[in-house]
Amino acid sequence: MSGPGRRAVLPLAGYRLPQRLFTDGDECRVRFFPESGGGAVDIDLSVLPVARELRDWMALGVLGVTGPAGTRRTTSSALDTVNILKRFCRYLASLSNPPTCPAQLRAVHLDGYLLSGATTLHRDVSALRTILRFAPDPPAEFAARLARAKAAKSDAPTQSYTEAEFRRITARARSELRAAAARIRAARRLLADWRAGVIDRDSDLGQWEAAFLLDCVDRHGDIPRYESGTPRQLDAVRRAGGIGAIVERLHLSHHEIGAAAVLLLCLTGQNYSTLAAATTAHHRPDAYAGGTPTAQLDLVKPRRGSRKAAMTVALRDVPIAPDQARDDLSSPFGVYDLLLDLAAPARARLGTDSLFAYYSAKGPCGRGFRQGLPKALLQLWGKATDLVCDAPDADGRPVPMHIDSRRLRMTWLEINQRPVAHTESTLANEYLARNRGNLAEYQKIVADVLDQQVARARTTPPIPVLSAQDIDQARTDPEAVAARHQLDTATLQQLITGRLDTVLAGCTNPLESPFTPAGKPCGASFLLCLSCPCARATTAHLPVQVLVLDALTARKQEMTPLRWAERLAEPVARLTDLLGHYSPVVVADARAGATAADRALVERFLTRGLDLT
Repeated sequence: MSGPGRRAVLPLAGYRLPQRLFTDGDECRVRFFPESGGGAVDIDLSVLPVARELRDWMALGVLGVTGPAGTRRTTSSALDTVNILKRFCRYLASLSNPPTCPAQLRAVHLDGYLLSGATTLHRDVSALRTILRFAPDPPAEFAARLARAKAAKSDAPTQSYTEAEFRRITARARSELRAAAARIRAARRLLADWRAGVIDRDSDLGQWEAAFLLDCVDRHGDIPRYESGTPRQLDAVRRAGGIGAIVERLHLSHHEIGAAAVLLLCLTGQNYSTLAAATTAHHRPDAYAGGTPTAQLDLVKPRRGSRKAAMTVALRDVPIAPDQARDDLSSPFGVYDLLLDLAAPARARLGTDSLFAYYSAKGPCGRGFRQGLPKALLQLWGKATDLVCDAPDADGRPVPMHIDSRRLRMTWLEINQRPVAHTESTLANEYLARNRGNLAEYQKIVADVLDQQVARARTTPPIPVLSAQDIDQARTDPEAVAARHQLDTATLQQLITGRLDTVLAGCTNPLESPFTPAGKPCGASFLLCLSCPCARATTAHLPVQVLVLDALTARKQEMTPLRWAERLAEPVARLTDLLGHYSPVVVADARAGATAADRALVERFLTRGLDLT
């Protein structure tokens, strides 16, 4: 480590990315190069309130965890290391005898921090362990305690919002973003009129001054100032509402970027970190040719691992009337397209392609142009709104609504019953299984759908089945069997010999299907054979029917209950009724006697290998 007044540049041997640590007296920063590109980002660790030697030791941990061997590869996660270390260092600084070097760290320091009751302890302890494992020569006692440290986790499970709460959140975010669009576009029109000489200074001094200041902001990113930093036209700035109000007439604010993030979460169900890393790079499959506007963009979900993290997501618009406003913001494409427009000036000022770029007049981000989505953005946005929960507190008073990205995502998944960047099995067994917010309501919906699907299956009797006795009789008296099953004798012989087989039955008239126009070959799913008047089953179909029923029933573990009920409850009910023609012993024998060819057919059928398109 460098001595007083000296500058140290310490590369880490073998690192592919040019990570660097800079220390010079009170200065300490790590130069970080994000995995997604976009140029260097400096992580300022000078703010850690501990002795320089201890601070520089922690900085080496940051250097390692943000490098190729570390786990923090994105800008937001790398910058978050400062907040994590700052909270721990503040506790150390509050002690009567704080440690001044790594060798003085003890297990008791970590024990005291765990007992401090900080709200982020559970996340911080795990993050400290990850960061400081890259710091060289950690004290043995402290390292051992950190390795086994666990913060108490809340017993209250994360629950989804109610549908009413979710609608209010979405509506509030949409309203704020629409208002921001109206303000920024009005300011752009005013500026265009001023530059065209339409606004006269003598007749409308207020508008002229405001437009002049907007011109300065648009060209230089700030209002005219003296060398001391004092605004030159101080009275005009005050009349226009102040510096922040002037700049935000042309740029999105910190709060409005929060509204945009909330709205995208409510419309897409994506992870917050995935949206935070979104850029302006996209492809338009519709080619601006007048179809449904669609943008394909590459997103990253780091938790899926380096090989599966990248994914292509299509954001589609919704059809609108020709005279309808484009900024109705009811689709992910609408929000994305609006952000491309409204954040473009801030993006150009920062030299970034981040989707989220804005001006911060004050607050935790400090004054200036910023990019990305800060960690506490949703919480701050929620506190600035008047949103309240459906249920009041014990005294009957409204409870302010806490905005949490995990709850928003869980609510989206519960409402839409569709996986987002995970499998349907993960959706059913992980996300929805641990959500107990609206369990009773959800169970009632599933039960209602099941009842509807079973009732629909029972509206028609099971397809006719030719028994073993029917087949024996057909050898000696085919006319009687054919008449009993409403067939001609030629069709009956083809059915018995298997020449009419589909998968679950035999088709006696593929040109008269109720699912396709008359005279055209049937192209419907083979599952629909179970409700088709042209279908006839024989005992030869029984092994495949049993295997399909078993497979469809097993899919309950891979799908959400509601999705299974909507898609598979009816065919399962029809198959169950169809197998009711046989005794349990016969069904069990058919299951045991199924051949490899039967199993291969069922596999191809259920994986859509037999589909025509």
